[in-house]
Amino acid sequence: MGKRRKTTRKSKGRKRKSTYSNFNISAIDQHHRQGSKLSPPLARLPNLTPTRWLDDHMPEMLWAVLLTEVLERREYLIVLRKVAVHCRNWFLRKDDERPAAAKQVHDATGPNIDVVVDHTKLAEVSEEQFGNFVSIPLSHPLGYAALRPLLLLKSIPGSERWKKHLNCDSTSDDWNTMAKAIIGVLDHQSEKSTDIRWFKLILGIISGHMFFPHSMAEQLEELRVFPDKGDMRRVRPFIRSCEINLRRNPPSQWVRTFWEELLSKTACIDPTQGDVYKFIETRIERKTLYTSRDNIVERFSENMGAGPANPRLESAFGLVLYALAIVEEVGMHRVHTRIIGRLALRALVEANITLKYLKKVDSAEMWMSYRVYGAGQAKLAFLKAQELEGKLPAFIDEDALYAIANEDVWQEFLDIDVGHWANSNLRQLSIECDAKELYDKYYDWASTFAHSHWGAVRDTNFVTCHNALHRLHRLPRHAHRSLNSVEADVVTLINEMLEALDELYPGNSELSKLQLVEVAVAR
Repeated sequence: MGKRRKTTRKSKGRKRKSTYSNFNISAIDQHHRQGSKLSPPLARLPNLTPTRWLDDHMPEMLWAVLLTEVLERREYLIVLRKVAVHCRNWFLRKDDERPAAAKQVHDATGPNIDVVVDHTKLAEVSEEQFGNFVSIPLSHPLGYAALRPLLLLKSIPGSERWKKHLNCDSTSDDWNTMAKAIIGVLDHQSEKSTDIRWFKLILGIISGHMFFPHSMAEQLEELRVFPDKGDMRRVRPFIRSCEINLRRNPPSQWVRTFWEELLSKTACIDPTQGDVYKFIETRIERKTLYTSRDNIVERFSENMGAGPANPRLESAFGLVLYALAIVEEVGMHRVHTRIIGRLALRALVEANITLKYLKKVDSAEMWMSYRVYGAGQAKLAFLKAQELEGKLPAFIDEDALYAIANEDVWQEFLDIDVGHWANSNLRQLSIECDAKELYDKYYDWASTFAHSHWGAVRDTNFVTCHNALHRLHRLPRHAHRSLNSVEADVVTLINEMLEALDELYPGNSELSKLQLVEVAVAR
């Protein structure tokens, strides 16, 4: 029997330059599908209880965070290195204790968190130990200015001890210092966050609580002289992945009180205060819009016959005219940067893919199926309207529903299909008509606005408080935000549909395409 070939799944590469191209992000095909849920690799690790650097663990290292704001990087790294060398004696293991200590690093209760110089630990050590520790940062000319903001807070463990050793008064400017310091470490992958996480890791290593095989001697040397050796694109992620093993699990209870104290003592900063609704003029060239519609109507007349209803002709032209009407409303009514613009984009994507699918299949049966299904939906809406108590909803035109339902055949002979007109779904249609890339580009995110999903709600009606001391909480907007314009997208989509219609029903010249023009911005 021949050797069985081992197959590996190759992840799709990122196709464009992006701010996030170098981020450690799992691609879609790296997610595991179970039913309707896609789970990223890390979320599937057993016995994993995720905690957040900002919410749960950064406050424990606030003294170090403040140093990173006031001192230059080279200087605060020297201070952290001195603290690590001095405090290793608090945790140092003897050689004959190392095997047992090694087992404690990953036992069932989590890592041995006693090897961290955080606020909880600093409240537990003796007065002498604390004094020796704090003398190291205070020996720097800016040490007092860096640590003084700690005096503003009562929630930090050992707050009285900090007041005693600093022996000075806080100032109102210390709130700004603290806010700026926290801004620098909001992202757990930022340079300052990584530097603090390196300090935690190196202390665990030099005190004998973390062990690595001899094959990793080079990596250990890179950690020892950090950040002066090695490729930081590799060293920094290694630091962050190892530091997770040195977090308190569960997080300290006082951290929640810390955030509550910051919220109660400082005001929110709402960046939208005073905002008003702004409507931006359209970039869609009006002349090309209406010329295109005239061309379509003229082309329809050229192909119109005297026979019975022609589902192919009427559906193809009807889809394009409907899409063009959407584009007109998006531009002429200046909703291209509003929520309605997203709903319009979603409808336009569906019209585009529907036309492309019908064009590719191009069978009389499928064109008829599309038409009959639509008439059946009108019949369904009409019958439901007959069962409603009281007045009909204002948007319902009962006469129009009845006319559409009975247009081709008496509705008593018209079936109602509660499924899909092609016995499929839009995603599958997009695959079959080679429009999957279009579907992926536009449909999913635009659909969140149609379905009122949280992503759309959050994107349009909440803003992040600009007070870094408030942990990036949300505030309702005074006016929902202006979104990126959909005009370039809707013009691209409608022009594709015009090309498809040209191929279905050629004329002496191509149908006129829509164009965008530059609009002067009022200053």
